[in-house]
Amino acid sequence: MAQLSKGERATLAPVGRTRSALANEVYENLLDALMDGRLASGDRLVMDRLAEDMGVSRSPVRDALLRLHREGVVEPGGRRGYLVRASSDSDIHNFYTARMAVEGFAAGLLVDSGSEVWQALRDMLNKLSAHRPDSVRESFEANQLFHRYVVELTENSYLTDMFDTIWNRGRTALTYREFAGANPYEGFECEHTVLLDALEQADPDAARQLMTAHIQAGLERTHAVT
Repeated sequence: MAQLSKGERATLAPVGRTRSALANEVYENLLDALMDGRLASGDRLVMDRLAEDMGVSRSPVRDALLRLHREGVVEPGGRRGYLVRASSDSDIHNFYTARMAVEGFAAGLLVDSGSEVWQALRDMLNKLSAHRPDSVRESFEANQLFHRYVVELTENSYLTDMFDTIWNRGRTALTYREFAGANPYEGFECEHTVLLDALEQADPDAARQLMTAHIQAGLERTHAVT
């Protein structure tokens, strides 16, 4: 591997000071505000104002807003601004039904897997439970990680890609509402432990039905707080 000269090493930007790193920080800040309700559907996001509030230039703010736009979270709202995209009942329904199709199918594929697969899922659940989420976003992401691992264990990259596409489009304004409340984590470990116990004993058809029912319960919780 070629070595950088002393002069070349001196020109490397410090970690956390690059435009991409700043843009990611702005993105994460906006995502937190979206998921905990500080930003709501229809709110206007003005680039200059956001840059001033966060103490950065417009460039990383622009990059973060463009990323949120690509993910379908915001939409253009006039000069140098965006609007937080409103989510319709149809959006919410489509997100959950798409999950049922992909994750239900994945659950059916895992039924004939060896015991090591089920142990891996239990280890993942224990790992997530050890760090008890204390925010809506952390609860959402713990749930996403667990369900993604179910799909990953099928070793079908097409299914994993579909999972990522579905969740990336639905992870903000659509679904944080499922976890809204005083204790968004309550029931997470118990519900998923019961699901794993049932899946391990099921045949493929029953496994698909169990996962579908589990996701349907999430849809019903989401509707209950909208």
